[in-house]
Amino acid sequence: MYFSVTILGAGSATPALERHPSSQLPTYENEAFLIDCGEGTQFRLLEQKFRPSRLKAIFITNLHGDHYFGLIGLISSLNLGGRTDELFLFGPRGLDEILTIQFKYSQTPLHFPIHFTATDTTSSYQLFENQHFTVHTIPLTHRVP
Repeated sequence: MYFSVTILGAGSATPALERHPSSQLPTYENEAFLIDCGEGTQFRLLEQKFRPSRLKAIFITNLHGDHYFGLIGLISSLNLGGRTDELFLFGPRGLDEILTIQFKYSQTPLHFPIHFTATDTTSSYQLFENQHFTVHTIPLTHRVP
């Protein structure tokens, strides 16, 4: 097998026909992760013939909408698809509140566990590690953490 990174989107907040909002898909063998989940990520995954149920973890880099507005829909679709495997979610503080309120008011009970880890946006550290991947954070000078 081989390691690959599929760029699903690298655009910014303003929609453009040829540039989709931020989303990258690193994969190795059966392990797949998502870095950011901009609006339209599910359609981009379909175009790549990638089954979202293969996702092990999602990393959201910041709380500007172009980095996470597709997340609610993706998690809802995983739920509707019968996912029971746990999903690891990493992102800035507040992302868990955003998800909780969305699912509360849409009356969407999830049938799989989501393990949320809030990232410390002020320092660099190892956030995640398994047999094939190591993920480190880096602080950025950005309008939002």
